[in-house]
Amino acid sequence: MNLLRRLCIVFCFFTPALFAAESMPQLHQPTSCVASGSWLVPGTPDSSYVSESSILAQASASRVVLLGEHHDNQAHHVWQLQMLQKLHQRQPNLVMGLEMLPHVVQPAIDRYLRGEGSIETFLKAVEWERHWSFSADYYTPLLEYAREQKIAVRALNVSRESIDAAVAQGWDAAPPGMTQPAAATRPYLRHLVMSFQRHKLPGAKLDMAVEGPAFRRFVQKQMLWDRAMAEGIRAQLSSTQPPPLVVAFIGSGHLMHGYGVPHQLQAMAIKSVMTMIPWDSHLDCGVLVAGFADVVYGAE
Repeated sequence: MNLLRRLCIVFCFFTPALFAAESMPQLHQPTSCVASGSWLVPGTPDSSYVSESSILAQASASRVVLLGEHHDNQAHHVWQLQMLQKLHQRQPNLVMGLEMLPHVVQPAIDRYLRGEGSIETFLKAVEWERHWSFSADYYTPLLEYAREQKIAVRALNVSRESIDAAVAQGWDAAPPGMTQPAAATRPYLRHLVMSFQRHKLPGAKLDMAVEGPAFRRFVQKQMLWDRAMAEGIRAQLSSTQPPPLVVAFIGSGHLMHGYGVPHQLQAMAIKSVMTMIPWDSHLDCGVLVAGFADVVYGAE
């Protein structure tokens, strides 16, 4: 059954109960739910804190480490660079994966990593502002470190134009070689309802009779985006022997509760995946339940 038919089965005959609110990321008054500089394992008794050394040991023994971010939170990007440096010290056979760029710009990434041109030349070559709406200043320290340390960097995504074409025209318009996403779970759909409301209808109740088609397109794009990143990660795991540690930099919304990229990786039978999410003050403390992430770092 193709992707669009599967999604229609989910959405064309939905029941209101499917979209009942539950413990999901929501906008909230700023608060400190995770102590600054600490590592919390959500859902454990008394929300246990663990040492950074134990986290790094677990991460460096994994196949994939997913580092979340709130895209315009500078503290998150500082933490990501620190994690990259520490993981690289423990596991030199490491590949960086970036949500921010599509596969088509990989040649430009490779040229930059070989030492050709400046960071400014690189940003123009990959058309950064076209592909990513957040400032490159957040990401240039990661790229400069990768170039200095000769770390491979891989664009994990496909272009937004490819995603839009697949949604508008059907699966035949999907990027060549891309496989169909695993079906979204019901909790993920509820999560996406709330995300859609925040972005499209802030403060309003979702009226599926009016917004249903737009919401279905939103979900299709989200699932294709998740799948593209998961496939990009899988490709790196089979690129060399022994397989590298893949450290992927991905928005936290694609990682929370294991709904997005982790769900697609699981469907591909890729195990030993560790998810780390830096805390953001706009989240409600109630999201810190078992399965939210393997660990949460206190960085606001």
